[in-house]
Amino acid sequence: MKKKIIMYFPLEDESTPLIEPYQEKINAREKQEFFLQSFPPSVDIFIARWEKSHIRDNIFRAQFQKQWNIWIPFSQSIEADLVLWFQIPKEVNRIFNSLKSLTIDKTMIEDIFPQYTLKSTICKNYQDIQKYFSKSITELKVLKPQNGTRSKGIFIEKNIPNEAYFKKDYFPYLLQDFFDTSWWFYEFPGMHDFRIVMLNGEIIWKFLRQPEAWKYTANSFKKWWFIDLEDWKIPREIQKIIEVVEYYCAQRYKHRYYSIDFGRGKNGEIKIFEMNSAPGLTNERLSGKLADYICKNILKVS
Repeated sequence: MKKKIIMYFPLEDESTPLIEPYQEKINAREKQEFFLQSFPPSVDIFIARWEKSHIRDNIFRAQFQKQWNIWIPFSQSIEADLVLWFQIPKEVNRIFNSLKSLTIDKTMIEDIFPQYTLKSTICKNYQDIQKYFSKSITELKVLKPQNGTRSKGIFIEKNIPNEAYFKKDYFPYLLQDFFDTSWWFYEFPGMHDFRIVMLNGEIIWKFLRQPEAWKYTANSFKKWWFIDLEDWKIPREIQKIIEVVEYYCAQRYKHRYYSIDFGRGKNGEIKIFEMNSAPGLTNERLSGKLADYICKNILKVS
């Protein structure tokens, strides 16, 4: 019997007519298609785009099915063997999102790995930001949502941003000293963060991300440059940190797909900026490895 995957990502406005599978998520199309095309014919793939598409438990009413790499309209109830994406209902238990409980709150890795992370001050409201801002010892200060992703809501400023610039939904905020990475990353010049992507103990990709000039953040939702370091040997001081993190995660999570972002400071010190439980599927190689793992270890198909 074929296994069934549901991609569940509800439209923000459910009164909007649904025209095509990636409506309002066009930027995700290319990466997701890399991933979905890696699954064998023994796996059927569906997309559910309404919040009300979730009926109960692991049962959904899908709006599209992928057949021969073409999305066709669909309207039946499907019991999923695996549900993928980010906003998955709590009753759904057939998921592959093993580290979200560790990474969603950025202070958790600070508590678990204090020797490798930057200490934050939690600001529950704008008044807390005003109270603590001047206590940061660096000229630039970092403010980021405690539960945020993809660089949304981040400020890196000398002065306190105007209150009107803060979205209430992004609080609590974390206030941090600025960690200057402009002193090169080993033989690579310029400001950076170094990302490794892990799949159950194996490093399946590593690359250096660099922001555009006069910017401080770089990810796939902003202008940035990256250097593919697939064949680059990771220095022992970083490898040691990876081993400590993976050992901790392996004791608690059966399936582990995650990334760690590192920075190297002026004196060669290494810090973890953050961990991500769902790093982006940026190329076919990464997508293929993840799909192959899911087939063999979760869906148990070949």
